[in-house]
Amino acid sequence: MASSSAQLFIPHCDATQGPWIVQRASMPLGRYSSQAQAIEAAEALAPPLSASLGRPVKIHVQQADGAWLEHTFVAAGLVNQASPPLPGNHHGAAR
Repeated sequence: MASSSAQLFIPHCDATQGPWIVQRASMPLGRYSSQAQAIEAAEALAPPLSASLGRPVKIHVQQADGAWLEHTFVAAGLVNQASPPLPGNHHGAAR
């Protein structure tokens, strides 16, 4: 079954200086010396990836206990959602 979103993963790293790896589909996209840097990089990668794929990107960060948590962030323009006009909210001349 195809996912409705693309996934970026940041596996947990026990080493003090990393590397913290951002990966997509088991392919490393970058290595960073801290979890915070890896998350920043994933946040920077998400909007262009979303635009190229035409779907949202989710970031998952693995915790020290092995659990995966979805990292939430706000980035303008990730999903193009056109809203229909509200009834009675027309900008034309009344007849």
